[in-house]
Amino acid sequence: MDPSQPIADPSSPENSSAAPDPGDKKRTGKPTFVEDAVVTAFGFATSTAVAWLSWWMSTHWDFAVYTWMANFVIPVGAILCGFVAATGYWIGARVFNHRPNRWLLFNIVLVSLTTFFAIHHFHYSNDKVDGISVSRLMTYPDYLVQVTEHMTYKSSHSGDSDPGMELGKWGWGIAALQIAGFSFGGFAVYGLLVSVPYCDACAKYLSEKKSCKKKWKDPAQMQAAFESLSGLIREQNYQQAIDSFAGMGEQVRFGVKATLQLDKRKCPDCDNGRLSLSAMQRVGRKWTNVASTTVAIQQPLRMD
Repeated sequence: MDPSQPIADPSSPENSSAAPDPGDKKRTGKPTFVEDAVVTAFGFATSTAVAWLSWWMSTHWDFAVYTWMANFVIPVGAILCGFVAATGYWIGARVFNHRPNRWLLFNIVLVSLTTFFAIHHFHYSNDKVDGISVSRLMTYPDYLVQVTEHMTYKSSHSGDSDPGMELGKWGWGIAALQIAGFSFGGFAVYGLLVSVPYCDACAKYLSEKKSCKKKWKDPAQMQAAFESLSGLIREQNYQQAIDSFAGMGEQVRFGVKATLQLDKRKCPDCDNGRLSLSAMQRVGRKWTNVASTTVAIQQPLRMD
């Protein structure tokens, strides 16, 4: 099967008439400092909320999500908290149609990373020892040393009476893994944001989406359908490909071994968009993407 990905030529006469006049637009696809600041504020808000909630759950429920570790080396809890902390960036970027750039990536990773230290600062500012605030007993750096070097490891199979094993200097390794987990969670949000197609002419995300899936019991029939449709797409007969796709597939619910999915995304202000065709095949119990093709479109297409 041909996994080629033809891209429509924006300068062709066929498509130039549908492209919007950039002079009519007040914004461009390049983010401004103000936009960066506003989106960063959204991220800071969710990061602060995650830090406060993590402290509150640990204090009142003795339940610290960010400390969860898988096989003692994978900081799944920190990754989850870092991901949630960075969701504000996703919300802000989508609301204000802010295109992700390297500066936004830096902000996302930085704020996700500092969420780790914010959680500990909430403990430092609010926890008490014998009725005395921890912040009056030691400095914040000293507090970090204490909690890190007195970190304990306790297996999920241990009983409630098991105090766990104190890690000592090894606690810094666990802390480093948790910090990396927070950063990775933020990086994952940035990756998802980058994957959303964007209209440079209007400086907006392609928010309008339509999708349709066809099923087959015979993978060979699906492969033939893919070849036919991808040929039409290569020839830029996009509407014909969509119309042909509508009549394909089998009316089956069980025993499906192959599928084709057609997705169309469109800019809310113009006809710029993206058309994607992907082929999936089942081998045993596993579904595998066996071929795909994606094109940029600059003309109105009808997809029911």
